[in-house]
Amino acid sequence: MRSLVGRSFGRVIRPLLAIALVLSAFQIALVAAASSIMGDGDAGGLARLVPGFLQQSLGFALLSFGGLTTLGFFDAIIVMIVVLFAIYLASEPAGDIEAGFVDLVLARPLPRYWLITRSMLVMTSSTIGLMIVMGAALWLGLTWLAPARATWPQPRIVMMMAGHLLMVSWSFGAAALAASGWARRRGAAIGVVAVSGMALYLLDFLATMWMPADRFARLSPFHYFHGGEILAGTASTPRDLTTLGAITIAFAAVAYWRFSKRDL
Repeated sequence: MRSLVGRSFGRVIRPLLAIALVLSAFQIALVAAASSIMGDGDAGGLARLVPGFLQQSLGFALLSFGGLTTLGFFDAIIVMIVVLFAIYLASEPAGDIEAGFVDLVLARPLPRYWLITRSMLVMTSSTIGLMIVMGAALWLGLTWLAPARATWPQPRIVMMMAGHLLMVSWSFGAAALAASGWARRRGAAIGVVAVSGMALYLLDFLATMWMPADRFARLSPFHYFHGGEILAGTASTPRDLTTLGAITIAFAAVAYWRFSKRDL
């Protein structure tokens, strides 16, 4: 197992470091922007410019320095970067089948589920690492650039943001792992889950403007992570994290079941 995990990390270390660098730079730049905006006293004006249907997700982030500096954890682009990277990492079993590596591994007396466990470990530990890097970059940016009188974001809020983003990425990563149980090409597993993820994000966004879509948006993991609600203190964190955890466990169980039964 150690050699399998080591091999996987060796293959993804460069994109992992590149994404970590991008996210860190964004966090620091966000603190610089928030410092400039708060220095000009425009935060309230920014909030008033946000359309009503976006108040749920962005409104409270634009009301304070602390809110602005947490925006990096629930900005749509950042969320999708982390989610898509988790999907890529978790689709490795399909890549092993495509490359024929699975034949070499299973020629030894190794249980099949090791390949799934390996990919779960790589996916979860890599995304945890990204959250740690984002938190560290936020702290560095605040220490370096925050105005003297600015109120920093509460550590509890930052941890809740990171926890929600982590669980959303794990749910899609587990879905990609399950898809790998059927796919024989890595691109197919990634494509199906990535397109589904984008569709589910748009569905949740639509629900903020059109109430009839809300009943369907509950099927989207993104429905259980609204940064504005966390900042406002109206988020049901235990329910949201439990739901995302249940989705992750369900897809992981499907992955173990399917991989143990499929013809390799």
